[in-house]
Amino acid sequence: MHQDTLGYSMRELRLYLGLSQAELSDGICTQALISQIENNDVSPSAELLYQLASRLGVDINYFFHMKETPRLDYVNEVIRQVRRHIIRREYSEVEEILDSEESNPLFRLVKNQQFYLWHKGICMYYLYKEAETALQLLDAALHYTTTTPKNYSEREIEILISMAILYSEEKDWDLALPLFHKALYHVRFFPIINDETIEIRLYYNYAKALSTCRNFEKALSIAREGFLLCRDKQRLYLFGELSYQCGKLNFLLGNQDLASKYLTTSSTIFKLDQNEAFKRHVDDYAKKIGMLPHKA
Repeated sequence: MHQDTLGYSMRELRLYLGLSQAELSDGICTQALISQIENNDVSPSAELLYQLASRLGVDINYFFHMKETPRLDYVNEVIRQVRRHIIRREYSEVEEILDSEESNPLFRLVKNQQFYLWHKGICMYYLYKEAETALQLLDAALHYTTTTPKNYSEREIEILISMAILYSEEKDWDLALPLFHKALYHVRFFPIINDETIEIRLYYNYAKALSTCRNFEKALSIAREGFLLCRDKQRLYLFGELSYQCGKLNFLLGNQDLASKYLTTSSTIFKLDQNEAFKRHVDDYAKKIGMLPHKA
């Protein structure tokens, strides 16, 4: 079987995800047709390929590496703007964008409608404190696509993390912690996470939840994974916050030298990032526990 064919790519991904041909075909087509596609005996229609790609949790372009059309460029720009505002916690701006795109036919497509519901839920929580409605929207977004219980798409992993964060905000740890754990499993299981900030955000928020529940050792293990990812990939996103988490958790666990080093790193990162408020917070904490940051 040639490795550059659609059939080979589909078979390789299906086997990686642990799906049988029957599970992949269920409700979409026959198992025999999957076998024929994977053996390159037949070519699937565009509609069938879209359904199979959705079941596998990838974009249809995964199989072709197609160049994006101008319409997709527009949608991707809207998505980029929304995510940028989310990172900055500018929820009113997010809601304004979503309202303006609500009647756009491009946002009636399954993948884009999922994105819309996901961020509508986030806005409902942070702007209006409607926790129940927000979580219902996130759950609807999570189940909008057609992957299986064995695999989640990158987008669905992000929605899981958002749900876990909202349950954490509500201090519902019985629901938050299992969702964080589930998201972590799928992050490690997923073939390629294109957006490294997904992993980083997961490590930070999972460690924060564990720390609040006083599971300091596990929290430190998770926070350190995030710290190392930021360091190795040279990403500033949440690097200072994860360094601070590692410092605080090491202090709580009695590791004074490591605590001092992490707090110094955190202070330095915030200084380089010109985030004076966060740098001051780190330095104040270091002084409070009698551990002044080292001179850089």
